[in-house]
Amino acid sequence: MFDYDVIILGGGLAYTGAELLRNRGLKVAIVEKERENLGGVCLHYGCIPTKLYLFEAQKLYDMKMSRLIDWKDGNLKLKSLVEHKDKLRKRLKDDIEKLLKGVDLLYGEGRLTDKYTVSVGERYIKGRYIIINTGKRQASGFGIDPDGRKVLTTDHILNLDSLPEKLDIVGDDPIAFEFATFFAILGSQVRLYFDDPLSFSHPSIKNRLLKNLDSLGISLYTSRDFKKEVENTTLLVKKRIPNSECVGNLLQKDEYGHIIVDAHYEASIKDHYAVGDVNGLSQTAHAARLQSISVSKRILGEKGFYIKPEDVPYVLYTLPLSYAKVGLTKVDLEKRGIRYTEKSVSLRAFASSHIHHSEDGMCFLYFDSKGFLIGCEILSKGAGEVISSITVSLHAELDLNLMSRLPIPHPTLSEIPFLRLM
Repeated sequence: MFDYDVIILGGGLAYTGAELLRNRGLKVAIVEKERENLGGVCLHYGCIPTKLYLFEAQKLYDMKMSRLIDWKDGNLKLKSLVEHKDKLRKRLKDDIEKLLKGVDLLYGEGRLTDKYTVSVGERYIKGRYIIINTGKRQASGFGIDPDGRKVLTTDHILNLDSLPEKLDIVGDDPIAFEFATFFAILGSQVRLYFDDPLSFSHPSIKNRLLKNLDSLGISLYTSRDFKKEVENTTLLVKKRIPNSECVGNLLQKDEYGHIIVDAHYEASIKDHYAVGDVNGLSQTAHAARLQSISVSKRILGEKGFYIKPEDVPYVLYTLPLSYAKVGLTKVDLEKRGIRYTEKSVSLRAFASSHIHHSEDGMCFLYFDSKGFLIGCEILSKGAGEVISSITVSLHAELDLNLMSRLPIPHPTLSEIPFLRLM
């Protein structure tokens, strides 16, 4: 006898699947460790607060670059930004609770103790289907431990109410570059310790982006140069590891602790699924949302869908130019030995790039032997917005001919990838 049709472990973006299941009449429970963290890392410590901060820094940069305003150093109110961030988090979390009316929200540490059985504290509940959506957490490392004062994690840094004069960032996760550009634009003296930076990107984009960092005054070093005797405020940006301990040894995992899934996101036990970061396919919130919807459709007896990890767009939100990719990159194509045609576009040739301070931007599009789009990389202001139309083109399986005929609004940055395809 089951208590629920579906039990979801973790209160991240899989709640979109819970909403779909509830609307179709299924009895659903979401188990989340702490009520204030409903919505997941993305809402509370990741995508939303960091992009809020970067958006504010972008406004500051644009003001300094303005041809209309004679900028002089103003009074930065970092404390008020922290307060706004916390209010926004609470508001969005409350909205999620309202959205999930009719879904049982169970707060406490959840564990899969047996097939179809989850413990929440000392309570045991059974579900006909189990969805694991427990995400990832930042790992420890670099030989020093965070204390929340001088040595910080990415969670701590979002609560600073004053700007550090000097900031050392030690990382192996590319989001270290986002934090570096944010604090450099605000006025901190930033030293970034990172091995083999931006090695996943096109060499020309990598060089441009590194020059961009240099122009902001960011000093780049390798991890060997980092001294563990902390002098300045230090931010640790370690790659995140999966929160998969909650399933014990019941579900098969890879060497890194990710729960192994098939093309239906089903784990090694039938009717048990893993979506989002914990399955290791794509460390993005939008992938987690779509995977949970696919699983929910399958539970409802409908056809689910699978998205190849490389076909999920990725954005590195550095400032003033950001990087985005979708599909196969130049590095991927050469690693796999795939024949391809490359189309390159320099943003300097377009009026919109000069309007948006994106003259140093670049775009590379990759096509297979039949002329179909198989990937794109772009360096531009608002690269995440620009890559969206390319993502649609990729999933719609457009070829070079069709892409060259698409009418995109002019003058915009979004049109640039399409303007040199004839």
